Amino acid sequence: MPPEESSATRSRFNGRLSDLNIADHLQLGVQLLTVSAPLGMLVGVAIAGYDYVVNTLLWGHLSSELSRSLLCLMPIIGMLLTWVVVTIGHIKWTSMADEVVRAYHHPDEGLNYRQSAAKLTASLATMGFGGSAGMEGASKWVGAIMGGFIQTKLNRLRRWRFMHTKVEITMLAGAAAGISAIFRAPLTGAIMGVESPYKHDMAHEALLHGLVASAMSYLTFTAIGSATPYFSIHVAYTLNWRDLLVCVPLGLVAGLSSHLFLGTLSAIKRITSASKIPRFYFYLLGGVLLSLLAYASCYVVGEPVTLQAGLPEARRLLHGDYTLQICLFIFLVKMLATVITFGCGGVGGLFIPSATIGAALGAACDSLFPSMQPGLFTLMGIAAFTGASYNSLLFAAVFIAEATGSAALVVPGLIASTVAFVTSAGVSNSGHQKLHR
Repeated sequence: MPPEESSATRSRFNGRLSDLNIADHLQLGVQLLTVSAPLGMLVGVAIAGYDYVVNTLLWGHLSSELSRSLLCLMPIIGMLLTWVVVTIGHIKWTSMADEVVRAYHHPDEGLNYRQSAAKLTASLATMGFGGSAGMEGASKWVGAIMGGFIQTKLNRLRRWRFMHTKVEITMLAGAAAGISAIFRAPLTGAIMGVESPYKHDMAHEALLHGLVASAMSYLTFTAIGSATPYFSIHVAYTLNWRDLLVCVPLGLVAGLSSHLFLGTLSAIKRITSASKIPRFYFYLLGGVLLSLLAYASCYVVGEPVTLQAGLPEARRLLHGDYTLQICLFIFLVKMLATVITFGCGGVGGLFIPSATIGAALGAACDSLFPSMQPGLFTLMGIAAFTGASYNSLLFAAVFIAEATGSAALVVPGLIASTVAFVTSAGVSNSGHQKLHR
């Protein structure tokens, strides 16, 4: 983008939305229809394809064809393949979701489009072979890459000035669309997209773009793939004071646990980045440790609960399939598996592994304090632990409501995530997240 055009574009859109005049509102409407809506559809198609490759062609095929013993060895192959791609692609920044946050705060640097193919391949290797990583980080990153790239090209077309806006706005809209598609939760996607750059604020200028892109992405993804809620559990919940009170200590424990989780992850990353040992050995060690954890979970639980993001385990936890002791075991080993995956250089997202960790913590609470709604505190554990890890008050609570189709869960979810948010004291899994504007 030419410097003078970039300056004019930024100046035009730096004011508050309420200060825009009629012409600006008209241009905003045109942008939503001609940029955000088509972007959402493109992202929905891309995420559907990405989800198919990871969960059907790779992990789905492996888990159906291999014995349990061989399946537990797959993380070694996955981490070594990740190392190969990272090395050949000269990828220095393996984070996906945090790269989007960095690009938002530093738009002049932006996203590294040239390394996008290599980074996407690395994430396929990590997740497709059982690393404890989730799809949402890659989905957010893919949407951001598409949005940022498209808007950069549009801003260079002088005749299409009606489609010009700040690149970081469309980038966040694409990120929101990616989250909306993979979670099948359009409101969650929009909120997570604008909430992620800050701890105590929002990127409000991207909200309308994010809402439109998320809606279209959800529509496209569900037309191609599944439209069922993310968590297949029947919820007929009525609010009561006893459940709301239990959410307070649950949020407290989740917030404290997030300190342990993120502190350990940060320590391992510091060790690996400062070490003079070749990176290959850390990837190899990470793969071996992940396989050992998978074998250990097979011995204790009867299945390799540490492999991949953990969505099947989260669903079983919701249905109360495990005892208190097993829930606590899953909480610990899933936390270890996730820390090892990302600490040793894995590429992917942290949200669903974090949700599985929170689900195990909440399921333990369900065992101690049974509710009229089965799985209630398992869901609250998801909201609390992810809310603490991501420094979020809103999207974690909205996610469990959209993922189950029950709006009543927003209230206990907000209580649990708020307590966890306060307890987390600003510790976040995003190194580039700012406090506020």
